Formats: sequence, structure tokens, C-alpha cells
Amino acid sequence: MLILALVGLALLGWLVYMPGLHGGFVFDDFSNIVDQPALNPQALSGHFWQAVWAGRAGPFSRALSMLSFAWQVRVWGMHPLPMKVFNVLLHLLNAGLVAWLSLRVLEWIHAREREQRAAGAPDWVLGPRALAVLVAGAWLLAPIQLTAVLYVVQREESLAACFVLLGLLGYWHGRMLLRDAVQAGKSQRRAWGWIWGSLLGGTVVAALAKETGVMLPAYAAVLEWVVLRGDCGSPAAARGARDARCSLLGVYALLLVLPGLLGLAWLLPGALSGAAYAQRDFSLGQRLLTEGRVLVDYLHWILLPDPGTLSLYHDDFVVSGSWLRPWTTAPSWLLLAGLLGAGLWLRRRRPVVSLGILWFFVGHSLVSTFVPLDLVYEHRNYLPCWGVFLAAFGLLGTWRPREPGSWRLVAGLFCAGLLALYAGFTAIRAQIWGNPVRLAYFEATAHPRSPRAVYDLGRVLYLIAPGVDSPQFRLARRFMLQASEIPGADLQALQALVFMQAKQGLPVPQAWWDELRRSIGRQRLGVENVSALYSLVQCAVDQVCHYQPADLDQLGALLDAGVRAHEHSAEMITLRANFEANVVHRFPQAYADMLRAVALDPGNFSYWKNLVQLQIAGGQFSEARVGLERLRELDPFGLHRSQRLALDRQWLAVHAAAAAPKPGGAR
Repeated sequence: MLILALVGLALLGWLVYMPGLHGGFVFDDFSNIVDQPALNPQALSGHFWQAVWAGRAGPFSRALSMLSFAWQVRVWGMHPLPMKVFNVLLHLLNAGLVAWLSLRVLEWIHAREREQRAAGAPDWVLGPRALAVLVAGAWLLAPIQLTAVLYVVQREESLAACFVLLGLLGYWHGRMLLRDAVQAGKSQRRAWGWIWGSLLGGTVVAALAKETGVMLPAYAAVLEWVVLRGDCGSPAAARGARDARCSLLGVYALLLVLPGLLGLAWLLPGALSGAAYAQRDFSLGQRLLTEGRVLVDYLHWILLPDPGTLSLYHDDFVVSGSWLRPWTTAPSWLLLAGLLGAGLWLRRRRPVVSLGILWFFVGHSLVSTFVPLDLVYEHRNYLPCWGVFLAAFGLLGTWRPREPGSWRLVAGLFCAGLLALYAGFTAIRAQIWGNPVRLAYFEATAHPRSPRAVYDLGRVLYLIAPGVDSPQFRLARRFMLQASEIPGADLQALQALVFMQAKQGLPVPQAWWDELRRSIGRQRLGVENVSALYSLVQCAVDQVCHYQPADLDQLGALLDAGVRAHEHSAEMITLRANFEANVVHRFPQAYADMLRAVALDPGNFSYWKNLVQLQIAGGQFSEARVGLERLRELDPFGLHRSQRLALDRQWLAVHAAAAAPKPGGAR
């Protein structure tokens, strides 16, 4: 019966997500997948493994996720459909793992409570199997999960979660083996192998999918503290011997406490000094205040979702300036403090509810605290929301009324009705995501103060516009202007306006260039702004934009203003070097800029590569030889070997041509 229920849930999950499979790439899909040079089908045919380490996010390049993208691009090309199908199947697999973990936890707690109850005492309203299926179904069908599934690049989140869940199930298996070994007085080697292997190996593999995988030991610690509680099955009389034989203190000291302290030592100084927030529009204090409201909104969106508030974009979320600005800041933190206190207080009274509450807080302890990430993203709840459903359904399902018969029917119908509501809302969202134009209109309508949402609507309309005289083109330009005027907007909308004009060979209004210069001077140089400026330069390099001479002067002045405003940014200086070398062909200035960029970031392979190319082109062969040696030092694992060999061949060819005798010269 349990298997049939899970198969039915999987089928329902597939049907719910199926309308969204024919949607397109969105937002970060472009920078991380579509426009990633290493994932170009031609690049993959010659240098497949280089793409695995080409990820731009995180210290581990999210290599396993990149491997999955590279494999799919190599087999099916750069098409979103097979990637979305992969994501949905991965989500279904994860739902099965959630059901398995839920069943193990609920059966354990149920068995412990039955041992402690008096004979004839009432049982749970819902049994462990029914409750596990309902929790897994809610997790599978919850509307908030959609962005982790149909947003292609967020496979990173769901893939990391898959390895975390496998690691937790392996840890649970090891704990049961340890319990059996202690009871039987047998060797514990196999049990400890499972415990160490699941936590250590699972963490490493999960972190190679996304950095959130490092939370595996923290999740295991919550399971241990709330549910297992160090139980190795020994009688009370042998408690001291049990503690000596199955103490987990060493495991968590090495896999949780020590890495946690090292992580704090690495990240916290930059956050406290403000350096880590240099590219953000909020400070550490503002982020911490705001995240209280964000977490409360997450709880609302998880349990009682409103399709109008769930969105791909939440960049219109108001930053908290103080405890009472907005006024919901202090009440949100009071509510969270109350929930955390309840989770601790209920540890022995209602362990299912306690585990769920504490799981949610542990899940957000990395992404919703001091790390300088964007404020709001729904996919950050992919694993934490299991705790919310466990607490909410457990609060109802583990209740023990004196006459459970009628209450069992009421509880079952209520939970099933909630799952049906989730399925309906998610199907509606999937239908919207199944069409890029429909998605863009929905996002811009639901979030008219979101610069990203309004910009994306303009972008989609521009892509489908048949010509400059079409209504779509005029609407695209109108929405781009609207996006550029929203407070907090970055340079993307203005960049798109310039691109739209220049691609058609039309003059760019002076007001747009003026506003770009003003904006680059007062804004932080975040990823979006760097990408916008790069697009303006690269479309000239690729001869996609047909800039008029006056426009090239304006673009040069914009880059000069950017370098003056961000004089310590190697990225900004490299952008100007690209313009000077490849657009206006002022090589001395380009060379000076690349020397400066390398000095600011001496460990960047790409900057050294650009510098060596300029040195070879300028006939500075000895300097280029030194640069080639530096590139070898920066590539200890040979990930960029093909690029280095190409530069070597270029150096040899140009050097040989320069050394060859000139025709008609002395013989």
C-alpha cells in the first residue's frame, strides 16, 4: 500500500509539472548555462572536462552540477526541455528519499512513544506510514518548490539536496547498525564506516553540486539531538559503557564544529568589516534585520501559499532600516524567537514538531544569516521546508485523542485537501512557466516594482519583435524605460535600450548615456552591472551593435567613469582593456589596463591570459614567456591546458615570424 501511494504521488507530481516543461531559460540560466563559453557545444566536443570546472559560483565551481549540464548539452544541445525533464525527475527522486527519511524518523519516534505509554493509551491520529506519505506529498507538490525544479540552473540546489538526503539515510543506517552491534556485543567497524562515510563523503559530494551541501552534518546533528538522542539500545544499567562505545562527539567535532569554526573565520571578518557587502545595496545589519521578515514570509509561502506572491523575482522586497521600519520587522523576529523556543521546549514532549521547527532554522542558518547573498529566493527552502511540513502535519497527525476514529478521518481529509490545494497551485504556476511570454507578463504584473521582472518582460518582447516598427518593439522599449526608472534598478535596462538602438544602427539618445554614467558612479559594481557593461563592449567586438562614432566615444567615456568610480575593481579595468584593444584598437592603454588588473588580482587565470595575448601581439616576447610560466602555475590541475597550449603555439609562431629575415635584406 505504501509503494502504491508513493507511485501515485510520483505520477501526480509529473502531471503537475508537465505543463512547465516547454518553458525557456530564465534569469541566471543565461549567465551560468546559455552564455557560458565552456558549455558551447563546439567547446564541449574538444574540451569537455574543462566545462566541469567552469562554474562561476562558489569555491568548488559546483562541478557536479556543471557536469550534468555539460553532459546534457553534449547529448541534446542547448535546449531547455531535456534539462527541465531531468530536473523534474530529480525532484521526484528526492521526494522518494524524503518519504523514506520521514518514514524512518516517524517510525522511530512512534515506537519510542509506544514503549513509554501506558497500556490502552490512545495512539496517534495518523500512523507513521500515512504521515510519511502526506509529508512527502506536501514537500513534492508545494508551490514554493517550483523554482528549484523548472528554473534550470537551480538543479544545483536539488542535486545537492539529493546527496544530503542520501547522506542522512546512510547516517541513519549506520546508527541502526551501531545500535545493533552494541546490543549484540559485536564489532562496530561496519557501523562507524557507514556513519563516517555517509557524513564525510555525502558532504563532499553534495558541496560539489552546491555549497549548501555542507549543511549535511548540521542536519544530521538535529536528527541525532532530537530523535536518536545518542540511543544505542543499551539498558540503563549499562549507560556508561554505552556512552564510551557509541559516543558521536568525535564525529561532530571533526565534521561540524571544526568546519563551522573555519568557515566563520573565513567569512565573518569580511562581513563584519563591510568588505563582503561592497557589491550589495544593504549592510550586514540591514540584511540580518530583513531576514526575519523574509523567514516569516517563507513560512507563509510554504504552508499557505498565495500564487500572486510566489515569484521568480523578489528584488522589490523592502530592506529593513530598523526594528520598526517597516513595522513588521520586530514582530517577525519575536515570532521567530517564539518558534525557536517552542522547538527547543517540545523536544521531549512532541519530538516530531520539535524536529520540524529546528530543521527549518538549521536549514536557513547559512543562507539567511550573515553571508552576503541576495535577500530572497524561494529555492532556498528546498530542504528546509521538509521541516515545516513535518512540524505542521506532525502537530495534527501525532495528536492522541481519546477516541481517534472520527478525528483520524478529519485529519486525513484535511491533509489530503491541503495536498490537492498545493497540486492545483503548482499546476497553475507550471502552466505560467510553460510559456516565456506568459511568465514574463505574470512576473511583471505581480511585481511591478521589481526592476528584474519589468526588464525581463521588455527582453522577451524584444526577442519576439519582428521589427523596429512592430508593437512588440515599442512595448519592449517602454518596459525597458520603466525598469530603468524603478528605484534600485541596475544598469541592465539602460544597457538593453542602448543595445536595441545600436543593433538597428540607430543613434543612441544622449540622455541614456548620461544616465548610464551617473548610475555607474553611484551604484555598487555587482554582477548584473558588470554583465551589462560587458554586453555593451562585447556586442561591439562581435559587430552585433553598429555603434556610430559618437556612440563609441560615449561608451569609452562610460568605461572611464566606471574605472574612476571603481578604481580597485579588476573586472571594471579589464572591461575597459577589452574595449581599448578590440574596439578602438588603442593597445598601449589596453596593455596598461591589463597590467593594472593583474596587479589587483594576481591569481586570476583569465587576466593573465589576456595580458599574455597583448604581449604577444605587441612583440614583447620575453614578458610573454614569463606570463606563460605564470599561467602554468595558476593551472596546477591542467584544467586550462588547451588554452595554454594555444598561447604557446601563438608565441612560437609570432616569435618565429619576427625573427625571420625580411625579404630583400642582408643575406
